[in-house]
Amino acid sequence: FRYIKGSAHLISSSEIELETDSGTEKVNAENIIIATGSRPRKIPSITIDEDIIMTSDGISSLEEFPETLVILGAGVIGCEFATIFSNFGKTKVHIISKEDRILPFEDPDLAKVIEANLEANGVLIHHESKLDKMEITNGGVEYVLEHPNGEKEVFHAEKALVSVGRVPNIENTGLHEIGMELSESGHIIDNDTQTSISNIYAAGDITADIALVNVGELEGRHAVEKIYGKPKRSVIYENISTIMFLNPEVAGVGMNEQQAQKAELDYRVASYDFRCIPRAIAMRNTQGFFKILVTDDDQMKVLGLRAVGEHASSAIQAVALLIATNKGIEELSELIHPHPSIIEGIQECIRMLLGKSIYKPYIFQEYLQYKRFRDGQYID
Repeated sequence: FRYIKGSAHLISSSEIELETDSGTEKVNAENIIIATGSRPRKIPSITIDEDIIMTSDGISSLEEFPETLVILGAGVIGCEFATIFSNFGKTKVHIISKEDRILPFEDPDLAKVIEANLEANGVLIHHESKLDKMEITNGGVEYVLEHPNGEKEVFHAEKALVSVGRVPNIENTGLHEIGMELSESGHIIDNDTQTSISNIYAAGDITADIALVNVGELEGRHAVEKIYGKPKRSVIYENISTIMFLNPEVAGVGMNEQQAQKAELDYRVASYDFRCIPRAIAMRNTQGFFKILVTDDDQMKVLGLRAVGEHASSAIQAVALLIATNKGIEELSELIHPHPSIIEGIQECIRMLLGKSIYKPYIFQEYLQYKRFRDGQYID
């Protein structure tokens, strides 16, 4: 094993040129794994100095809480930092969202809970607002928003965070020169971690797959297994668990309703409010819900789960296993869940889908929901 610190680029499919403090060196390799990661996306019209206008790389270096912070972007990273700074109570936070709600890739019921808590914490959310200009002025930030009615308004903040996604690190890697197949966004196009060049593999954010730490680790391990042996199966992305550090905590696996509808799937969905879960009641923390999607057939295979609330990330793995094994929900309904526990809410969701729950959605309409989506619309 040899560790080399420096920069590198590919000369061919089996040769790498390294630039180190001691000079230039060429290394030959029978197999190569590319894991150069990603970096925050920048907007050409905005000068980012990582001091006043920052990305997620620079904001972690702050030594003092700013009095005001404007966040451009209402996705996961933007909302997580809004949660962090507003929770400390020392910073007035503004969020700029070009959509009519935050977290636009998630279902409205989930986003509504997070948005209400942010606003209750003093966060100002600029909905459906287009950023016209953002610049450093007099040691602070001045930004101009264009509202849906066409009017423009000027705002000021001490600091700004630009949170508009991430881009793959492909510059000076030699990928173009050796003929690597890339997507329009610059990500490596791979087939189960193997790239268009058979002896080169890719893992992590450099690929067009899910950009998460746990996914990158999984892909890295899988690539090594493919090089030195034959893995038992391909990487499964459908059951990747995610977590969002918001208030309350959000966790998910598989599809949400938006994704199922975009895929033109028929499905059944049941949601169960934390106000009906004994453990949540005992903890005096009843904000949240579980929501499970299953196929609209007799098998009722799990399509996805969203969990919002205390212990959300600890409650989803059983459902992730069902998705990975392509199983229906019957098996999970027969398990004896610990009592009192948060995961009893998942069990009741499943019982509702099977028509076995003692809690009836038509009675507890505020807390429980059961719906079917077929042919592009909800049906009774």
